Amino acid sequence: MRRIYLSSLIILLLLAASSKAFDGKRKGFILGGGLGVGPYARVSVNGADGNWDHTGLGFNLLIGYAWDERNMLVYLRDIVLYLRDIETGLGASTDLQALGFLGVGYFHYFGPVGRSAYFCVGLGHQDGFSEFAEHTYSHSGLGFLVGGGYEFARHIQAHASASFGRTEGPDDDYNHMQIVVTVSAVAF
Repeated sequence: MRRIYLSSLIILLLLAASSKAFDGKRKGFILGGGLGVGPYARVSVNGADGNWDHTGLGFNLLIGYAWDERNMLVYLRDIVLYLRDIETGLGASTDLQALGFLGVGYFHYFGPVGRSAYFCVGLGHQDGFSEFAEHTYSHSGLGFLVGGGYEFARHIQAHASASFGRTEGPDDDYNHMQIVVTVSAVAF
């Protein structure tokens, strides 16, 4: 009986804390994510001719804290997923690849909640992922992000960002750049 009482009390406290965290004001805890398109994802190998340009599915995720109605600091993840056809000595196959940014982001909103343009910048890791012929490759390096958007309704915003960086793979060094355009839902 004591366990049930203690468990119920903990659940009630967590629910009360989470309901206060999402009070509709941008100040406080922030959680959001979006889905859209990655209209541009480029990989180039240092010291080699040629680039790989792709279009794919775009995602973003953010979680953080806003210290007032206009400024917030977040953990930010932007990623583009795409398929790439590869021709090898064993024949043709399709390679799942991802390019992304993972780091700390700063957002500044210029107007009130519900109708405001904003910009964002980020510093963190630029990473690449590839799954080819039952092998997985991943590499990361220093990355930068710049972007912005418009919050056109409370909790809904159009977001666009470009991130770039240099990564080191097992055999080569790569330069990455991708653009992510999403419609995002943000709880605050």
